[in-house]
Order: sequence, then C-alpha cells, then structure tokens
Amino acid sequence: MDDSSAEGMANVLVHRTNEITALLGTIAQREQDLQKQLRLFAAFLDALPNPIFVKDDHAVFIACNRAYEMAFGIDRDDFIGKTVLDLEYLPLSMRTRFQQDDCDLLKARGETREEIELPFVDGSLRTVLYQRKTFSLGEGMGGGMLGLIVDISQRKQAEDFERFRSHILEMLAAGAELQPLLQVVVSGIEALHPHMACGIMLANDEGTELFSAASGSLPVFYTEAINGTPIAEGVGSCGTAASTGKRVVVENLATHPYWQCVADLIKQTDLAACWSQPVRSSSGEVLGTFAIYHRTPAVPTGAEINLIEHAARLVSIAIEKTRAEQTIRKLAFYDVLTGLPNRRLLDERLQYALATVRGAGGSGALMLLDLDNFKPLNDRFGHEVGDLLLKELAHRLQGVMRRTDTVARLGGDEFVVVVDGLSENVEEAREQALAIAEDVRRVVAQPFMLSVPCTSWAGKRIEHCCTSSIGVLLFKGEAKSQASLLRLADEAMYQAKEAGRNRVCLYEGHSAGA
Repeated sequence: MDDSSAEGMANVLVHRTNEITALLGTIAQREQDLQKQLRLFAAFLDALPNPIFVKDDHAVFIACNRAYEMAFGIDRDDFIGKTVLDLEYLPLSMRTRFQQDDCDLLKARGETREEIELPFVDGSLRTVLYQRKTFSLGEGMGGGMLGLIVDISQRKQAEDFERFRSHILEMLAAGAELQPLLQVVVSGIEALHPHMACGIMLANDEGTELFSAASGSLPVFYTEAINGTPIAEGVGSCGTAASTGKRVVVENLATHPYWQCVADLIKQTDLAACWSQPVRSSSGEVLGTFAIYHRTPAVPTGAEINLIEHAARLVSIAIEKTRAEQTIRKLAFYDVLTGLPNRRLLDERLQYALATVRGAGGSGALMLLDLDNFKPLNDRFGHEVGDLLLKELAHRLQGVMRRTDTVARLGGDEFVVVVDGLSENVEEAREQALAIAEDVRRVVAQPFMLSVPCTSWAGKRIEHCCTSSIGVLLFKGEAKSQASLLRLADEAMYQAKEAGRNRVCLYEGHSAGA
C-alpha cells in the first residue's frame, strides 16, 4: 500500500471514529435526558399527596410514589416488578379480585372509579376512592395503567355522623324519652367507630356525683362500679372533666394518676385510654360527661376531638329539651308552690279513678280539705310564712297517702285527695274512707314549726296550729262530671265547717252504690 492509500485509510478511520464518538455522545446525552425525565417523573409522583401506582400491560407494578409507600408500609424497590398478588398486607381474597379486575381493565382499555375499604399501615380500615385508568405509549410500544387512591374516610365519617345527628334530632322532635335516646347516641357513635367504647354519665341534682346513663359496649360490672363517681379533680377522666369543665385526655389508664384510685378495677377490663368531654348546658352548667374509651393507649386526632365535642353537644341538647318539657309539664299540671297536681291534672286523675273502680269493681273516695285558722297566720306574718305552711302541709299529706292516691291543691288553702281501691261493700267502703280522712285530719292538726324569712322576724321559728274541715264523697263509676263530684264533696266540707270545724263529714245524699 503506497503512502496515498495509507493516508486515505487513516482519514476514513478518523472520520468513522469521529462519527462513533459523536454517536456515543448523543446516546449518552439521550440517556442523561432519559434519566432526568425519569427523575422528574418520580419527583412529580412523590410531590402528589395521594397514593399513586403505575402498572404495565401485564399488571406488573413499575412505579409508585412516596405517599403509596407511607400509606401501606412498603418499599418501592421491593414493590416494583411484582403484581398485586404479591402484596401480603392485603387479604388474599382482595388481592385475587384486584388482579382479575386489573387484567380485565387492561384488556378492555378504559377506566374505573369505586369506593372501597383498604387496610392502611396503621391497622385502620379506611374508605377510599379507588380510580384506575389505562394509557398507551404509542404504536407498538404497549401501555399500562395508572392508579390513584384518595382517602375519603373523614368525609364519609362526617357524612355518616350528620345522618346520625339528624336521626337523633328527629327522635327528639318526636318526643323520645331521654334514657333510650342517650343509649341510641352511644350505640350510634360505637357503630360509626367500632374501635371505640362510649359512655354517658349525668350529674345528680346536687352536682356532687356522676351516674351512668348509657354505657354502650363498656363492661356492665365496670359501669356499675363507677356509679356515684365524685365530681372532683383527680377522680378519673369523667370526675375531673365534670369538676373542671374541661376535656380530659388520659392516654394510658394504667399509668395516669387520675386512675390510680380504680387501678384494680381497670385491670379487670380491656380498657386502656379514656377521653372525657364535659356536657354543658347553654348557660354553661355541667350536666354530665361523654367519654370515649380505647382498648389500646391512644390520644385523639383532630377529627376525634370534633367527634367527642359534637357528641357531647347532642347529649346536651337532649337533656335540655327533656328538662324544658318537664318544666312545661310541671307548669301545666302541677302547683308551683307545693309541687302537687293542680286542677287540670286532678281532673285527669279523678277520671282515671272513676274508670278504675268502674272496671275493677270496688269504690273510691273524693275528699275536699279546707284549712281552719289559716288566715290569721297570713295576716300577722305575711303570705311568705303562709306559703311555708302550705308547702309543709303538702309534704305531710303525701306522707300519709299511698303512692297510688292523688293529693292535689285546688288553690288557696283548699286541697283534694282522691282514693280508689276501697271495698265494694258500701258500709266497708264508708269506714275505710272515713278512717283515711281521719288520718288526714290528725296530721293536719299537728303544730307547724315555721322559720320566718321576713325581715322583722328573721331567724325566728313560729309555732302555728291549724286544723282542717274535710268533706268526703264515696263514688263508684258514676256518669257525673268531675265538677259535679267536687261540688258534692264541697257541700260535705261546708257541713264540717258548720258543725264546728276540725272534723270529717261524709256526704250522705250520694252513696257508693249510686
């Protein structure tokens, strides 16, 4: 080979080398660009807050983001290259269904969207919106599927709680009684949150102790044991919450000083944490507590704090509505001063007594009582002192009558007693009624010791003797109106007054057999 040929070959080699070098540089640049794009894609996926995964055409995982790793406790390096059948954190039945659904979707090409429940790494079962959509990389390049998981548990819980809350308010509007309603509240919260056990305790009238009103799934022996819990700081979660008026969160019952007084009791249960929210009235009065228990040490999330606050508010609404209804009923049917049934309720009780003796046989008695020597007390010491005597008299009358009998106040110093269950025999019924009336007369005649509240007599106790004139009317199942019966008893009462007072008179013109 001459020199010119050798030089030409060298030039060719140099040119080829330059071409190869340029090609390698292009490939390296493209590889760098590809690596950059892959890093950008991975960074993009990791920046998204919801769990995302990518699968190829064979339903094999090729990518996932950091949110997916965190949600389900996996490492993407161990995750990529596997199918859903390899994910042991899912139940086998769920894995099998997901794998079949993935294959069907990849074959059909399209998208799906459904609400399902998935187990997360913290052990909770959460409601998620599960979305999958297939994609194509172009002609002959295949494709795959993108999956998105959105945790909608809190939204679902909020929707479920709102439905539950509406149900409770509907029960209230329909006049549901308090205790069954509180049980529905507890059962409803536990149904929405099965890992919780709930309890409601109400304060006694003196505001010194708490008593169980609804206990849900709490052990019966436990709720019985904590009845009468003192309302005091340091006495459990509930006693402290009711005392301070603030929410009390005890993460671990076994170690917290508030629970040492019942440490032996707690050891007999599977309870480990207790959060107690005071139940307050609209005026700020502590009515009781709503407590959430856990079987493992736990502190509430923001959503759980909202839950316990809303639950306590529901309980407060129920209690206040019940109290308002009781007040309205008391004002409508009971005498404000003495607390005895008034004329309206007396009419109902008398009608019931008439129906009872008519249906069961026997007789009843209507007694009208009017005080003797009452006006001088009012004239000398004022109506406040007279009111004290009337209240004491009401207490005495209730003390000598049976629980089934009715003692009512007509007004002023007039009282009525309704008795049923007397003998069918007229003479026996007469003796029974007169004996009861005589007991009433004797108890009224006992001296009254009254503490005078007015300024000029402040701190002094006054003894006042007051007798009664009592008219007695026997009845069976007469068709007469209650007003007619009262008028006849009133006639007998005036006979007692005219005969000298402090005595009992039976209406003789109206027999038990009439």
